[in-house]
Amino acid sequence: MGTSKATNLQVQSDMDLPPHLLRPQVHLSRARGYFELEMFEDAKKELRALPDQMPWSKHGLELLVAIHQAQKSWEEMMMIANQLRTDFPEEAQWWIMSAYATRRHFSVPEAENILKEAMQMHTREPMIKYNLACYACLLQKFDDCMKLLKESVALEEKYKLLALEDEDLTEIREKLLELGWGRVVV
Repeated sequence: MGTSKATNLQVQSDMDLPPHLLRPQVHLSRARGYFELEMFEDAKKELRALPDQMPWSKHGLELLVAIHQAQKSWEEMMMIANQLRTDFPEEAQWWIMSAYATRRHFSVPEAENILKEAMQMHTREPMIKYNLACYACLLQKFDDCMKLLKESVALEEKYKLLALEDEDLTEIREKLLELGWGRVVV
């Protein structure tokens, strides 16, 4: 007995299907779902089905950064974050993510250089100042660290409590407590 055309079509592999079989929103939604379930390889497959044009290419790269961060694939994360930083320099998050991955893949001083450059463009971004403070502390530049921490807190108060819990800032924790940063206001 021969096989019908319908049966042959049903056994086609995914490799034979057009790359954009579904709407891009569906592929992106699936990728996000797989990411939430920590099914990273399945998420990457869905991302490969996205069109290579805006906004889909950017959405795909954003999620790919998160996947590489979750997998601690610092080099891959750094390369994609660097691309996003170059393509979208007005978005501070890509500078921060680039520095984050660079710190882990290369070194704190290289990550610090990225954020120093970012601070020229994003002068009022508290997270950039906060991360620079962390790097200064790790490099034992404690005066710079305190100055940058105070600047980040002046922009956003939440950095006081974050600083008290941050492992990067262990060396100055007592100084922060002396400044009253541990007091909770109710």
